[in-house]
Amino acid sequence: MNKKIVVLGIILLLILGCSSKDNLHRTKSKVIDPHKPMSWGHKQTVYVFADDNVWKYAKSHLIKTLERVRFTTENEKVFVVKRAPIDNLDNFYKFNNLIFFCDLESNDKVSTYIKEIMGSKVEAEVNENLIGMYTKDNVWANDQFVLFILGSNELNLLKFNILQSHNIFDLFKEKLFDRINGQLYKTPVYPDDRFAAFPWLLKLPKKYILYKNDTANNFISFIARLRNKPDRYISVYFQQISKDEFNRYWLKEARKNISWKYYDEDEFSDRDVRMEKYKLAGHQGWRLTGRWQNKKHSVGGAFQSFAFYDETNGLAYLIDNSVYHPEGEKLEALYELEIISNTLKLKDIK
Repeated sequence: MNKKIVVLGIILLLILGCSSKDNLHRTKSKVIDPHKPMSWGHKQTVYVFADDNVWKYAKSHLIKTLERVRFTTENEKVFVVKRAPIDNLDNFYKFNNLIFFCDLESNDKVSTYIKEIMGSKVEAEVNENLIGMYTKDNVWANDQFVLFILGSNELNLLKFNILQSHNIFDLFKEKLFDRINGQLYKTPVYPDDRFAAFPWLLKLPKKYILYKNDTANNFISFIARLRNKPDRYISVYFQQISKDEFNRYWLKEARKNISWKYYDEDEFSDRDVRMEKYKLAGHQGWRLTGRWQNKKHSVGGAFQSFAFYDETNGLAYLIDNSVYHPEGEKLEALYELEIISNTLKLKDIK
């Protein structure tokens, strides 16, 4: 294997070898190293290095963990898992997302490689705790995320892979959101006075232009329309109601009303949507996700709507995200819209 890779690995795992009582050890770095290339590949593909027997038993659960399906027009996978051969590490180590599995008792190639670079502190730590999970940004390339999952033996390693499934998914999703956020906010945003007529503020990039404005009825919508990209709509609506009137059914009815009125008769069927409790911009509420269609224009797409209640001012909020992109996937656009929606800030109006 490339000696430079081994040296970098040793440095990495010495850094990760700090003593900790937790099984997850996170070392985050946003520093761009001018001596490293940018990571490459599809941002939602995760390459996995694992010995044959570990892969045999870990594969199905890891795929179930990361290849979760998001309910859009095509039911898109959040991530795609692919196994990478350790013999060809030189061809894979610069990709965006990597996972390494290590069984400390094994002498197979992947485990042997990890043991060679990990250092005695990490090995002792894993033997003491029986398992360990270590993350690191920008190991061999900038904008890279690497996850090391280790077990004192194969059984502990495989059990840990199952027990940490939600954590593993959240780690990679957080990194994906970081990447989208970084690209999104390289462009200028509107000043706060753009929203002077409303009791809220939004960190909205200027590539989003005004689509519909009905200040008298507490509604405004913006659209981003770029060549070869999905059309993205974001709207904010609020209504003065009592707390008792706010619930998941308010969200569904409010979304039906504004989409029909402002989006030229967009609608959705109850069988094509899902509702869940969700937190947005620090406010606990609901999220409605699914497919929209427009019979008038014979088109459709994906949407997500968030609702929460502002008790201070007695206002129910609906933040709606809608995507139209017949040619391709819509999930990344929905994530971009969610990131923007999460910047919503309520003014102190009382």
